[in-house]
Order: sequence, then structure tokens, then C-alpha cells
Amino acid sequence: MADKSKDGSMTTSQAGRLGGEKVRNERGSEFYSEIGKKQGRQNNPGNFANRPKEDVEAAGRKGGGARGRASEDEDMEETA
Repeated sequence: MADKSKDGSMTTSQAGRLGGEKVRNERGSEFYSEIGKKQGRQNNPGNFANRPKEDVEAAGRKGGGARGRASEDEDMEETA
């Protein structure tokens, strides 16, 4: 794996690695653990794991119904 890009400058992966090391050295490795927990649970309402069970069930019924209708429509087109 090359350490430099074609023009001799730093690659994107090198820059990311250096930035990550700098933050780790300044704030400590616990910082990553803390922000990871926040992002995974509190800040992502689109994640079904963070929604009430009733909302997830309703979405499943709605999606299952839409899938069933699409299947019936395809069958009708084939017979016509």
C-alpha cells in the first residue's frame, strides 16, 4: 500500500489517521466511546431500535400491506 499519493502529498487515509491520533491524544480514547454511545442511541430517531414497539409494528404492517398489493398487481398484469 502506498504511503503517498502520486504527487507526493499525503493520502486521505493518512490524513484521517493523523487527525484521529491527534484527537485521541488531546481528548483521550474515552472520548470516542462516549460520542459513539450518544450517536448510536440518542441522536438517531430513524433507527427502529430507538422507536416505540407500536411504531415499529405499524411500519411493518404498512410495508407488508404495500408488498402484498404490489404482488397482487403483478399477478393481474400477467393474466391480462
